[in-house]
Amino acid sequence: MAVTILPFVQQIMIRYIMSTYFAFGLIGNIFNCIIFTKQTLRQQTPCSIYLLALSIFAFVYLLWSVIPLLYTLDHIDPQVQSLVYCKVRLYGSHVLGQFVRFSVVFACADRFFITRTSAHIRAWSSFDTAKKMIAVMCIFWLIAGSHLPVFMDIRGGVCWMFDFYKFFYPIYQCTLVGVLPPVLMSVFGFLTVHTLRQRHATNEHIRQKDRDLMRMLIAEILINIVTSIPFSANLLYGTATFYVVGKSSERVEIENFVNFVSQFLIHLLSVAPFYLFLMSSKSFRREFVHIVRVFWCNYKPQRVQIHPTINQSS
Repeated sequence: MAVTILPFVQQIMIRYIMSTYFAFGLIGNIFNCIIFTKQTLRQQTPCSIYLLALSIFAFVYLLWSVIPLLYTLDHIDPQVQSLVYCKVRLYGSHVLGQFVRFSVVFACADRFFITRTSAHIRAWSSFDTAKKMIAVMCIFWLIAGSHLPVFMDIRGGVCWMFDFYKFFYPIYQCTLVGVLPPVLMSVFGFLTVHTLRQRHATNEHIRQKDRDLMRMLIAEILINIVTSIPFSANLLYGTATFYVVGKSSERVEIENFVNFVSQFLIHLLSVAPFYLFLMSSKSFRREFVHIVRVFWCNYKPQRVQIHPTINQSS
């Protein structure tokens, strides 16, 4: 029996808040995919390929990670009934989450490459390179995260990690999930912004495009940093208290709730991109408005006017 109100609050957050931003996340990522697959945007910059990949991975991540949470509100958790599902559930969430994060990392790197004076470095910013890097990224994280299905297990009716792996996993997560992606994004983003400020572009159209893309990426960098701080702090706390025994029921519930909130914030990485892009980029807003107008003109109900016919008798 719960000794605090926190488990109830957690259920309320999943049922109402998470389900709401789950819906907004799916809608936003669908719009992202439509916008970034438009030929006019694809021809502008390879960075759009990474942002398209980000949107696809974010869409799949939400389906994979959030739907099971909503299902377990009123049903038995399938993870405690199937060892196979227990092993692949967290593995899928981890791999898809890394796809989302490193799509942003590569988008920031692409902006860094394109601003270099060296033609050899600028050559790394190309559509072929973008497609190859996405493929390499997917293969790498599918292999790098393969330890999860190996060590995940069901014990005492709980699907989780045990023994030494319970100590190793938080360190792995903190390093490769909480620290490395935001640091790489920040480094590439800072160097790119620094270069753009120093460079005197002669083409106003290119300058506007660069500014819009950098605003979009900076917004993504900030949301990654904001969500990774509580996530990393919670992982470090879990590692530091790994050998603490005899925790009270109240402390366990508080720790579980804090862990839930840190994971709750991590889901924002897959919900926020469309809305961040909408707020930070004029060209993105124009494309979105154009798509909405085209859709409305093509699919709005047509008013059919019926004119009475007058029979004239001779």
